[in-house]
Amino acid sequence: MALHAAEAPIRYWPASEWDRFAAFKSAHSHQNCYEDDKLPKDPRQWTREDVNHWLTHMITIHSLPEVPSSRFLMNGKALCLMSPNMFLTRVPLGGKLLYKDFQLRLSAAMYSCN
Repeated sequence: MALHAAEAPIRYWPASEWDRFAAFKSAHSHQNCYEDDKLPKDPRQWTREDVNHWLTHMITIHSLPEVPSSRFLMNGKALCLMSPNMFLTRVPLGGKLLYKDFQLRLSAAMYSCN
């Protein structure tokens, strides 16, 4: 009996935040994960409370470490002005994922056909 090498390395968990984000999206592609968070569809309209709710929601669904809400005392328009490095400064473990999710929501709102 001959052993053959696998075509791809076997991983038991995603190696990076982006892989974790992609794994979550593919696992939940049959449902819109944005429906459960009850936020305005356009992040530019978010209040401080909406931003806090989004942050809590993201921490929960992605099992991120707790983030003090004081790091995001801003509304949605202020989040729009943040760069990826600004997210990483506030949240070293999870900043990329938060930035990517926010940009996806913003793009969906800006380019929707509604």
